Amino acid sequence: MRLSEAKTGDLVRIKGFEGGCEKFKSRLDALGIRIGDIVEVKSKAFLGPIEIKNENIDVALCRGQAEKIIVKPITPIKFRRSS
Repeated sequence: MRLSEAKTGDLVRIKGFEGGCEKFKSRLDALGIRIGDIVEVKSKAFLGPIEIKNENIDVALCRGQAEKIIVKPITPIKFRRSS
């Protein structure tokens, strides 16, 4: 799945980057976005930028950039109350 396909509020783990643009990969690395990181999709405008949060860093990516980021959805753990 691509980051551009995730919905607002989703938690996803970054699995990889598509394409050979080293400049893009190094920019993400400088922003603290790396393979294995878990990010939250904060907002997603129709045909506009996608805002993600990685720990305490908010980053806005254009849709073309989000298309190049391969992610895996994270299922939240539900806790049971013990009786």
